[in-house]
Amino acid sequence: MSNRQTSSANERLPLGRATKSLPEQVADQLAEMIHGGECEPGERLKEEMLAERFAVSRTTIREAINALERRGMIERMPRYGARVKVIDAAEVEEIFGIRAQLLGLAARMVAEKGSDATLARFAGHIERLCQLAEKESTAPAAYAKASIEAQHLLVSDAGWKQLSTIYEGLSSQALWRISVRGKSLSFKTVQRRRESAADWQRICEAVLARDPDQAELRAKALLHASYLAAREWL
Repeated sequence: MSNRQTSSANERLPLGRATKSLPEQVADQLAEMIHGGECEPGERLKEEMLAERFAVSRTTIREAINALERRGMIERMPRYGARVKVIDAAEVEEIFGIRAQLLGLAARMVAEKGSDATLARFAGHIERLCQLAEKESTAPAAYAKASIEAQHLLVSDAGWKQLSTIYEGLSSQALWRISVRGKSLSFKTVQRRRESAADWQRICEAVLARDPDQAELRAKALLHASYLAAREWL
């Protein structure tokens, strides 16, 4: 990690003033660095160096690394030690596939049971999303945020609490956040953002027509297309 990264870590101190335990605080700060790209996938985490950087004991660093291993952000390699988890393209494909099934179910349920107000709110959001896609100046992260919000609308308006919980749990998985969401991999180009917006428009049309079969199929197709776009960058 560079001097800039060292400075960034030190700016978050002092750790002793927070309510969490010291290892938890260190783990949270390391997690921020990983999500922010300051620690790259595959980068080795050396206890001695981190202990000096955070001004804590190596035992504290060891406990923090254990916590991040439980979160799925760090992996241990024989004769190498702990490192930031390397992107596993197969695992990313699995997450996309599961999310596609869940989003398809949510779209079906909203098309079948959503109130007129719910459908109008969804249509309004998709209109704004399409406007973002048309602007060449739109940043990939800005469009990704709008797309994620559209997914949240469908999943939350489906009315099943566990569906929302499971979907959000997949979205929060460390590998997903590091390799896909954090880098907006599915929306790197203007063309790709416009294709995605067209997919959302087709979903919206099916939902407004209260056609659950088409709403489900189109929602699944949207995430499959997002996976194919992300795969090119993995």
